[in-house]
Amino acid sequence: MPLSVVLVGAVVVLIIGAIGVTSLALGTASQSDVVRSERGARGASFRHTVIRRINSAFLRFRVGEALSTALIQANIRQIYAVEYFLGGLLVVLLVLVGLLNVVAPFYAVLLAALVGWGLWAVLSYLRERQRQKFIAQLPEFARIMANSTNAGLSMSSSLRVAAHELADPAGRELTILERELAVGTPLDVGLERMSDRIKGRDLDVLVSTLVISQRAGGSLISALRGLSTTLEDRKETRREVKTIVTQSSFTGYLVVAFGVGFVLVMNMMTPGLLYKLTSTVIGQIAIVLAAIAYAAGLLMIHRLTRVKL
Repeated sequence: MPLSVVLVGAVVVLIIGAIGVTSLALGTASQSDVVRSERGARGASFRHTVIRRINSAFLRFRVGEALSTALIQANIRQIYAVEYFLGGLLVVLLVLVGLLNVVAPFYAVLLAALVGWGLWAVLSYLRERQRQKFIAQLPEFARIMANSTNAGLSMSSSLRVAAHELADPAGRELTILERELAVGTPLDVGLERMSDRIKGRDLDVLVSTLVISQRAGGSLISALRGLSTTLEDRKETRREVKTIVTQSSFTGYLVVAFGVGFVLVMNMMTPGLLYKLTSTVIGQIAIVLAAIAYAAGLLMIHRLTRVKL
């Protein structure tokens, strides 16, 4: 078996093992905390006493604050920001060490940096998925607000009902809003903060409707019912458009995957080919041109399939 295949397989196994060990450790730590709280134990776990303090110091830096915010918005609350940072750094180092004997050092560093970027991209994807789930719950949110207001409840009470009725992530965000209102935050300020946390045109329209109604009055019930119907129609339209453009998007990704897979297969058939390809001038020029072509193709597909609703 070629040495490159063994090294790539070892890197994959190490990455999966690191993820598995981290998940097991976090789950065990969380279970231990639950058991201690149920038993009323005075002692705290190592993660609670030491890692939490290190994480508090890490949050003072800009990267720590940004990473913590991204984890919260992605609904990954079981992992501290410093744990995700150190785990990602470990994965990047393992990939770098595993690739040094497969490709030229410059490309090994570049691919390791891309792995680090990929870990951040995973967070961005999870954040966007949470945002899309929240946007999809807006019609039901507006419907609950209209029914609660029609029943004679105030707007604050209606928001409390919606927080308990809706599932996450809408329930979680409305619970945060409810807590802000409980400590004296004005309703319009709390709604605008929620709109700042979750970007979306539909949410902006709904928040504007609630704020204007709270400040100037008006027929809130009919406005919310009409808005609920409109948001439901927009959700269905968005779903249909996504179904239509998904095929084109995945076709572009498959083309890139086939190109990379072809190079790996050739390297398995001819051991050392990938190292020669990345260490010679002609090979580097070919890689750069191929990367530019793939990037331009993906960018064009993204621009053509991007539909703003």
